[in-house]
Amino acid sequence: MNEVSIIPISGLPEVLEGDNLADLTHSVLKKSNRKIMDGDIFVVTQKIVSKSEGMSRDLDEYNFEDLLMSEVNRVIRKRGELVIAKTKHGFICANAGIDKSNVKKNTVLLLPEDPNKSAHSYRKKMENLTGKKIAVIVSDTFGRAWRKGQVNFAIGSSGINPITSYIGKTDTFENELNATEIAVVDEIASAAELVMEKTINVPIAIVRGVKYEDSKKNASELIREDEEDFFL
Repeated sequence: MNEVSIIPISGLPEVLEGDNLADLTHSVLKKSNRKIMDGDIFVVTQKIVSKSEGMSRDLDEYNFEDLLMSEVNRVIRKRGELVIAKTKHGFICANAGIDKSNVKKNTVLLLPEDPNKSAHSYRKKMENLTGKKIAVIVSDTFGRAWRKGQVNFAIGSSGINPITSYIGKTDTFENELNATEIAVVDEIASAAELVMEKTINVPIAIVRGVKYEDSKKNASELIREDEEDFFL
């Protein structure tokens, strides 16, 4: 078993619309003499991806309810001002993932239009800049239906198989596994959040030492179809 390390990347300036996140990241890494290795996994918060892609909305110009409904595919539950909805991306989360934290007052951030495309673009640019083969996960923090607290989930990925399947394999007691599938990108996103606290401005972390399968599949593989869901 390999040792896994999680490396926080701090020092990025405030991200603005149109900024090239790969260029910003590479510049910070060069200044800190931080070396990139083949197989590194970059976990990038949704917040800076959305900012760079112009997903900020001024509530003086936009009505929050209208913004919410523009992002929603289906409202699942509503309690007071809290809406649990399935977004147009297929995520089930509070208020369609619209974020009011760590943004200018009276401003909100929408999710990226295509987080997998964002992850792929960032990966290709970073690979060109560094000459290293990497993987990328775009993460966001969601609640969970049956447990308190929030954890980071992968909403986009590139260069890594999002699910490791053990179906058909045997455990240490030679029992055949029939249903075990590990959401690897979610586990990595959640682990990275340990060094990406909301109050310390660390929007990127490198997870190093994880053995993973290179793949053209992305985080969309994690979304369960309605007919497979016991609770919808």
